[in-house]
Amino acid sequence: MDDIVIRGGRIADGSGASIITGDVAIRDGVITQIGGKAGPAKQEIAADGALVTPGFVDVHSHYDGQVTWDETIDPSFSNGITTTMMGMCGVGFAPARPRDRDLMISVMEGVEAIPGIVLAEGVPWKWESFPEYMDFLAGRSFGLDVGVLAPHAPMRVFAMGERAVTHEAATADELNVMRDLVRGAMKAGAFGISAGRIAEHIYGDDRKNTPGTFAEHEEFFALAEAMAESGRGIFQIVPRGAAGASPIAPVATRQDREAEHQLFEDIARRSGRPVHYLLQQFGSDTGDWQMMLNRTRAANEAGLPITCHIASRGFGLVSMLDGYHNFQARPSYREIEYRPVAERAKAMREPARRAAILSETNLPPQTVGREATFGSMMLTNLGGRGYLFTPADSDYEPDQERIVDNVASAQGKTVEEVVYDHLAAADGGNSVVHMLLNYAGGNLDHVHTMLRHPDTVSSLGDGGAHMKLISDASMLPFHLSFWARDRKRGPRFTVEEMVARITGRNARAFGLSDRGLLREGLRADVNVIDFDGLQLHHPVIAHDLPAGGTRLNQVTTGFLATILAGTVTRRNDSDTGARTGRLLRSVA
Repeated sequence: MDDIVIRGGRIADGSGASIITGDVAIRDGVITQIGGKAGPAKQEIAADGALVTPGFVDVHSHYDGQVTWDETIDPSFSNGITTTMMGMCGVGFAPARPRDRDLMISVMEGVEAIPGIVLAEGVPWKWESFPEYMDFLAGRSFGLDVGVLAPHAPMRVFAMGERAVTHEAATADELNVMRDLVRGAMKAGAFGISAGRIAEHIYGDDRKNTPGTFAEHEEFFALAEAMAESGRGIFQIVPRGAAGASPIAPVATRQDREAEHQLFEDIARRSGRPVHYLLQQFGSDTGDWQMMLNRTRAANEAGLPITCHIASRGFGLVSMLDGYHNFQARPSYREIEYRPVAERAKAMREPARRAAILSETNLPPQTVGREATFGSMMLTNLGGRGYLFTPADSDYEPDQERIVDNVASAQGKTVEEVVYDHLAAADGGNSVVHMLLNYAGGNLDHVHTMLRHPDTVSSLGDGGAHMKLISDASMLPFHLSFWARDRKRGPRFTVEEMVARITGRNARAFGLSDRGLLREGLRADVNVIDFDGLQLHHPVIAHDLPAGGTRLNQVTTGFLATILAGTVTRRNDSDTGARTGRLLRSVA
């Protein structure tokens, strides 16, 4: 007898093949039947026409710290994700000698906006080497499976000490140390190596660049060639110029970006291994993404395996009363900042307090602290380019009428007045979304082209990172709710196409041959989805991190069941408490 039978579902098997209707049977964690009428089972799930898909495979997260103290692994767990890859962008927590732990925390705080106080309290530091870190994770259980890339920055610091931080070139001996670290990481089951070259990745009060940002090309070749000795692994990299022009980074010209792509090609040629890089549209050169895609296609046609990681929607940051906002450092706001958000919003609507907050200047950093200073300064500097969102509004392709500047002009208000009144409205749940990347043209037509491209994977959910700025782990179910169903301003995709992108395609990109498809004999990672009722809710603040830390969480509802390795981990959008997720070790 089978353990579970999902009855009467519309089965999208993750390959892109046409949907079929029938049953899915599971026994001992493995799929035993797809389609037709299955026999009796110990547990039956009545799909009754619901969509049945493989579990979603997330290929870009930053749970490196969270997995050491948490078992749930949200926000990914509640968004249908059954496998996630972490250790991205060259930052992580292994290897790390005791003297370097504070540095690794500071780098992660700066690059991925995970509060240092959360990491300092939460990470137990039961390891020093990368293999020891992997062994520690292997002793834990989770709501999903986790795979790990070995990050460059900790290896560079381990090999070079202070010289890594001051961006000196590695000596031959230091390169040999890094080679050995890579070999050890691959032997321990790493899925590859990650590195970061983007100048915007900075950390600390003195705004230093991440170790490895300016490493010589020979250093990247050494890492990649050592990885290739294992016969497996991908080399993931955040390219220089990935965010376009910015106040804290030199402008990357087309020539600079083409030189960056040449580096990817050289790494792939020298190592014979796939290179994955991040690609988004940005406003300072709205044609850059197409140029890079064209280079990537030509490289693949020449036999060099290069893949772009793309986002499926506008990408930036969310401003709201419970997160970061323009008024955090104003004296009259500080008087009410600890009230519940609905009471705070009501107090902000009082005419006298509104006038006071809008007329005040920010208190100094030594008075209000780093977070309030960061939030108020950052959002003030962004001005009126954000889009106004409410909890009732789920249009992820907003038109120009919702831009703060345009609303201010139409209403005869200042930008600050528009932002203030919007955030203070109703129960304080409204937001202003600054789409810093991937929305320069005011639409998602370019994303449609990227999603059609053979050399892209759907990525950049960033689960575990940018905790009070974004909540993009929901981007995988967004492929279904938006791209296969709700888009109004342009063409959509079929359900089969979008399911394949977030399951089988991502699994293949990381060599996961046991999952990502609904096939007899493969691992039983499955989602049962009310496709018509699938809904991404407005982000809210969750208070569930060590040291009282908070994070944005975007809840997705419409999952009738999520099954991991044959065990139901979620049922009707609720956690069953099962923790069958484990560390994945890549093997030859």
